[in-house]
Amino acid sequence: MQFPPMEPGMVSIITTTYNRTHYLKQAIESALKQTYPHFEMIVSDDASTEDVESVVAGFKDPRLRYRRNETNLGMCANICAALQEARGEFFAYLNDDDMWEPTFLEKVVAPMMQNPEITVSFSDHYVIDDDGNIDLRLTEDLSARYKRKELQPGIHKPFVHLLIAQSIPCAQASIFRRQILEDADIPEEVGTCYDQWTGYLASCSEKAAYYTPERLAFYRVHLLSSTAGSSQSGKSDRAIEWHMSSYNYYSKLISDAQYSKYLKELLRRRSLSCRLIAKKIHGDWRTISSQKVSLSVTKGSPKFKGFFSVIALLYA
Repeated sequence: MQFPPMEPGMVSIITTTYNRTHYLKQAIESALKQTYPHFEMIVSDDASTEDVESVVAGFKDPRLRYRRNETNLGMCANICAALQEARGEFFAYLNDDDMWEPTFLEKVVAPMMQNPEITVSFSDHYVIDDDGNIDLRLTEDLSARYKRKELQPGIHKPFVHLLIAQSIPCAQASIFRRQILEDADIPEEVGTCYDQWTGYLASCSEKAAYYTPERLAFYRVHLLSSTAGSSQSGKSDRAIEWHMSSYNYYSKLISDAQYSKYLKELLRRRSLSCRLIAKKIHGDWRTISSQKVSLSVTKGSPKFKGFFSVIALLYA
């Protein structure tokens, strides 16, 4: 990936958005309240019909940079377009519906400034609802499910096990060293798993991760979030796209020797993604003929055409 000249110590905050200005304002406000001042925030508008540019301009802060795609590129391509304009030594994803505590950057950047071996630094996070209320039960559940509750603070090297456990909240509460993308790209086929792929790149060459066991971010779960299916319109298509992205992501990890220890688990997750794709298309995947799947994929949404081989695995 190509970048402009780097500014040492700067954090490039990547915020992609599409027609969610009511949330975007809160995300921007949380960034501008950071106690770590050396950052830029790139708001990348994926051809919204809402006036995103006016929202950004209304803050009158030179650290905010607005860019717009003339046509809708989709999540992964929009993120890559924004990343290529990043000037920081570090970068972080801040989704347009999420927020950070004021000390997030200050606390998470510090270990990276002190140790060049650290390629990702992360914290725990809260889960909030549509109105910004903390869901403490779900917060505790996710901390336990992804093993952050028991994770030792400080350096982890290597940290492949953290990716397998999904302990690193790559899109919610993490900062990465830009260097991991200078000789690599985020493949289009990993789609909505762009964040996990970023974590994967950070883990290469046995680099280190650093964990700060404080909840310094707010991850919003609501009907319009990508993880909740975005909106009701096209919800099934988005779910299929998400499972296809997962399938491709796990396929790439399976081919990497450093993940051979976890091969059985990765194969299980990829197989699950495959079955969920089929279920979304036709219901019970066990009753679907390969001919029906072929027709569904090739005559359905064009972005699914290349995935017949994925579904066909179920009927081999």
